[in-house]
Formats: sequence, structure tokens, C-alpha cells
Amino acid sequence: MPVPSWRVGQFVWPGGRTKLVLLGGVGTRTGDAERSFGGLLRFLSDRGGYDLRRDVLEGTYAGAEIGGAWRPTPYAAADTRRPLIDSAEAVAGCLDWYRQALPADVRLCVLGYSLGGVVGLDAATLAVARDRHGWHGRLGAVVTLASPLRGTSAGDLMNWAWLVTAEPDPLGTAGRDLDARWRDADEQTRLQRRAAFLRAAGTRVLTLVDPGDAVVQPEEALLPAPGESAADLQMTVRVSRPGTLGHGAILDEPRVWQRVLAAIGPQNAAAAPMRDPIEDELKALKERLRREGRIR
Repeated sequence: MPVPSWRVGQFVWPGGRTKLVLLGGVGTRTGDAERSFGGLLRFLSDRGGYDLRRDVLEGTYAGAEIGGAWRPTPYAAADTRRPLIDSAEAVAGCLDWYRQALPADVRLCVLGYSLGGVVGLDAATLAVARDRHGWHGRLGAVVTLASPLRGTSAGDLMNWAWLVTAEPDPLGTAGRDLDARWRDADEQTRLQRRAAFLRAAGTRVLTLVDPGDAVVQPEEALLPAPGESAADLQMTVRVSRPGTLGHGAILDEPRVWQRVLAAIGPQNAAAAPMRDPIEDELKALKERLRREGRIR
């Protein structure tokens, strides 16, 4: 049976081999990620067999201890500007919550855009490191899109974010953490180890960037796997979102969608599809109204 989600009115469905966990960028709030990833999700539905209602989950930058257990909670734009470690803790808790809510043969694939990719990689590492047995075979992939994984020279990024959001401190502590990460040689080594750790555990780590993105540069975004080169992970795309300086265009590129599908694999849905409880309620209501002669 489906499990009520931490998002009001939504459910976590047990069917299907793979669930996608989406993480949006800075300034987003609950529900925004699904809209941002809209083109990719439609492609994964058409070409990969993913059910957009049952196979797509959202990660959160917020959560709390409730009844002695961690529970994800809806997040606001301010939550994305917190320290990176706080966001990673929240997302790690959310991933664990999904893992425990789903059957043991269901795996999760994390898809993160911009800041969402940074936090997604850190959180996945935290979650797996804390419970390697529980996560064995459960994390299929971590895919980052235009994400400053290595940090950023925050000056240019701060200026872009201010123009887009018109807020005095658009990136908050997260932006300052990214600036510090870029300057920290030890943290650069730790990032390589995080990616290697996940890959050794059987997780595909794919980091993609558009070299024409004026906000996130390839040297900030890429963690190539053994045998991959930085060139393999750069995909020039056409800017389709005015005012973004190319940041976000990667989400609209069909060639990127193909790379993502190759990384996560197609969906293998359960043989017997499960019914949505809302659909069951509507059907029962219609049958009652017909018996009462109020509809035909």
C-alpha cells in the first residue's frame, strides 16, 4: 500500500524498481523542483517508462525530529540559503526516510540541479556512510546538473543571484560556504573521495555542465569517473530561459535527458499497477451518486 508522504496530499508508492528524488536550486521551495525538471521528467516518462505521479519524489532542505524519528518537512526559499552541512543533513534524512518507506528492492536516484546537486552529493555520501548495510544496492545514481560541486568564486555567482532574485543576500550562508570550498584544497580532496566512495558502493555518479553557462563553470562542476574526461561531461546547450545567463538551460536539453536516462536506466514497473486512493474515492462517489439517481 502507498505511504502518506511528508508532502500534504501526496503518497509514496511502492511499485516500480526506481524512484527519482529531485533537488532544486537556491531560492526554490517545495514543489518547484518538479516544475524545473518538467522537460526531463516528460522525456523519462515517454522513453524510460517512469510514472510521473508515482516514481517522482522531491527532496527537501528541511526536516525535524518528530516522535523520536527524523521526518522531512516542506521547505521555503530561506532553507536553501542555510549552511551546506545543514542542508546536507536535511536531505540525508529525507533520503533515509524514503528508503525506509519503500520496499527493500526499490532503489533511489538523486537528480540535483545547481545547489541541489551540491547538497545531493553531500547528502547521499552522509546517508550511505551512516548505514552502509541499509543502503546496500539502494542508491542507483547521483546526477548533478550545472552544480558547483567544487565550490565557486562567489563574486560572479553573487552578482548573478542578486540580479535574478533582487534580494540583498540571495545565496546566504550557502554562497559563502561555496566560496570557502573553492579555496580549500583539503575539501577538494574530500570531494573526490565522496564521489569515489559512492562509486565503490555501486552508485553511478554523473556530473554534467554546459560550458556556456556563465554562472557555473566546468572546473567548478565536474567530478569525472575513472575513464571519463572533463570533455565527456560538458554539453553545450541552447539558452532557452531568458535572464538566466545560461544557468538552467541544461535542464531543457534533450541530449542531456538522454545522458540522464542512460545513467539511471529505464523503469521496470511492477506487474500489477496499484490504484491511487484518490481515484478509488472518486469512483466510489460516482457509484453512490448513480445509485441515488443523481448522475447517469
